Amino acid sequence: MNPPAGLDPKVSNAKIGDLTYKRSKKGDVQVQTKEKYPHSALLVLYEEDEIRQSWPLAAKETTIGRQPDNDIVIVDRWISRHHARIVRQGMRYVIKDLDSKNGTFVNGQRVKAPQELEDGDRIQVAPQYQFAFVDAEATAPVRLMESRLRLNAAQRRVWLGGQEILPPLSPAQFALLELLNSDPERVFSRDEIIAAVWPNAVTSGVSDEAVDSLVRRLRKRLAEVDLSRNYILAVRGHGFRLAQVE
Repeated sequence: MNPPAGLDPKVSNAKIGDLTYKRSKKGDVQVQTKEKYPHSALLVLYEEDEIRQSWPLAAKETTIGRQPDNDIVIVDRWISRHHARIVRQGMRYVIKDLDSKNGTFVNGQRVKAPQELEDGDRIQVAPQYQFAFVDAEATAPVRLMESRLRLNAAQRRVWLGGQEILPPLSPAQFALLELLNSDPERVFSRDEIIAAVWPNAVTSGVSDEAVDSLVRRLRKRLAEVDLSRNYILAVRGHGFRLAQVE
């Protein structure tokens, strides 16, 4: 997890707002429950892997949505007016999707029925926004669950964060992903992509639109499993590369 803005890398402990941060000997940043609400869980908002804000889940119900009457308001077109609700049931916390247009996801899985939250769960309500749930009794590090990419070339199967992408990718989609995954730090040119995906085609016979369309379709398939990041990055004037997957 990236340290929050304002936490000096030389400082082992710091308090920013109502959150108390501690740095372990390994350099990992830990977040502790708000002292003001010692018996309530926390919802920590991340934007592009940086901590932006946090809320104690002290009330019986906490709603998330675009409208001002929500407890947690996020103005984003991806988010519905009333998107999700977290209900406190004693020491348990249950999240429910409020028939949102784009869905609520916990650890990459769409919430289809009320679901109990566990410490460290990642809640996704929009591509660039995600929450980390911190249990009331926990002082463990708050980390975004890293999505891991695994390919089986022989069977043309792909797993993302432990979840298999189904139905399987098309041959062209798999060929593109396999190429990008072969060297994640490398930017592959359009000609290299064409050679890998359409080996029998003449390079000049495959348009830029065809390559861009394939990239969009593959991005969409990956987003079905993990909305937290864009896995395929475009490098203007050079080509495409795979985002770093740890």
